[in-house]
Amino acid sequence: MKALLIFDSVNDLVFSKWDDSFIRHLRNFSVQDFEENLSDSVNVSQIFTPIILSQRVMAAQFGNTYSSMQCKDGTTIFFDEWLDHVFIIICEDCLDDAHRELLDCKTLVQHICGQNINLLHSPIYQDWLSVLLDCRTKGDSIPGANGVIGESGATSAALNALKTSSKDFKISYSHYHLLLFVGDKLLSLYSSRSSDDLSPPDLILLSIQCIAAQEHWKDAKLEDNEHFVKLPWLSKENSAIINLCAGPMGTPCAPHSMHLAEVAPRITFAVVADMDLREVGIAANLSCQILSNLRRILLQRNLELLPSTLDNLEVALKKTTDSLRKNKANASLCARLTSRMLELRKSCTTTTPLTPETTATAMHTALEAVIEQLKPDIPSLKLGQALKHLKNLLAPYVEFLRVKAMRFFSLGSYVEEFPGLIHFIYVDRTTGRFLAPDMADCAEMLPPEVIKSTVRRALSVLREGYSGATWRRGAFHVCAVRWWQRGAAPCRPARPPPPAALRALPPPGDILASFYRQLLEQSFPNDSQGVNIKELICVHLGLLPASTAVQQARRLAHSVHELASDIPAIAADLL
Repeated sequence: MKALLIFDSVNDLVFSKWDDSFIRHLRNFSVQDFEENLSDSVNVSQIFTPIILSQRVMAAQFGNTYSSMQCKDGTTIFFDEWLDHVFIIICEDCLDDAHRELLDCKTLVQHICGQNINLLHSPIYQDWLSVLLDCRTKGDSIPGANGVIGESGATSAALNALKTSSKDFKISYSHYHLLLFVGDKLLSLYSSRSSDDLSPPDLILLSIQCIAAQEHWKDAKLEDNEHFVKLPWLSKENSAIINLCAGPMGTPCAPHSMHLAEVAPRITFAVVADMDLREVGIAANLSCQILSNLRRILLQRNLELLPSTLDNLEVALKKTTDSLRKNKANASLCARLTSRMLELRKSCTTTTPLTPETTATAMHTALEAVIEQLKPDIPSLKLGQALKHLKNLLAPYVEFLRVKAMRFFSLGSYVEEFPGLIHFIYVDRTTGRFLAPDMADCAEMLPPEVIKSTVRRALSVLREGYSGATWRRGAFHVCAVRWWQRGAAPCRPARPPPPAALRALPPPGDILASFYRQLLEQSFPNDSQGVNIKELICVHLGLLPASTAVQQARRLAHSVHELASDIPAIAADLL
């Protein structure tokens, strides 16, 4: 049973995604006669309004907020809030899994809508978000990290093909990225000069987009007189405006245009162009967040925080108007923002006919006009010729990429050196990349679901503050370790956070890597530059002493380091 719900500021249902078992569960507890229209959004809003109001009132008026509820029947209800919208997940998963999925849902909303959540009223955006949520776990990646294809020949050939193909299309923006994905794994990335680097969360978000496209293309047929299969949630050229991560918090707020094309089954070509609205997006995102906090402070009547919040909002609006002027935006919009700020400050500090709530609403309306600027027209690229050229250049590698690129590298070379080892996963949490051997030889013994559950168990154990753990799962022996590196040398945290502080953090493995970012800040306060977080999970078959497992894990980490050093294309990214 699972349901994802998003409610707006007046508790109307904006987005919903549930399965049949949720409706059956809801019908058992509903006291009203909704036999025919139980799944109607109005009826669902009526059922959940008391819970949402309770959560809002406790958080806003009493400062006694709660983020989750667990019911006697094992049902978990988790809450999150963003820009006066409440996100809810109802499921039977463990608390960390539910929280992680809700965080990813919020990130995907920011990714496709930016600050304009009202776009979810559109059926197209509802379908788009639903597809991305379905494809979030369909790839081969582990939570919060992308896989690496350990084949230097194919990677170098793909990079050269992207460089050559970049000359075949004209784009009106000078900063862009060309990417090739095989499944959800990044094969190669070519960026134009002076482009801002794509962050690890950006690559994860783009990989989810590619998996969604591949799932649709797999079952679709090319119609007559068509050169490509259109994705129903994108425009006619399989393009859209998306938001990638930017700003100090690393949230998706920088508008980019995305164009997707199929090179071959499971091989996707993506073009991502910066729309030159990055500074506007960062400043508008910050202004919206501070305004949302201000409205909550007014509701709480917490007058002590009001002056500092007004000052922060004024600074953020100044950055917004400055960035708008640099982008040659309408001057009247900048004047409107400045005027609304003066009215808001005056109503909060003196007696005026306008109440602070009224002027805050007027400021919100003015910011909505700024948000409209962050949804520009999608540029047309006409990728036909570039895609044809790219297919020709990659033709010698297509069969390898379709079949063998699923295999990072063979485990056979490790069997003799590490007796009993049947699988391992090596993760660099700072770069969001992981390396793992091919599972083809032991797929029947160790199915993908077992691997995913093992990774989740490792994340939950390491979240408790342990740097290593071993446990048994049937015939398997699992060892999980975490360590820190500055450059190539191991290092120790200057101030290891206590277990209680770690449990207060978000669960590890979400798209934005919130847990690892905050863990790094707490462990190395004001000195986290160049520090990487590494994790290694080893799975052995049969009995194995814990000391032997840890010793093998240490040796294996060195061996993987040597392997990555032999693959120049991924050495910098992974290690």
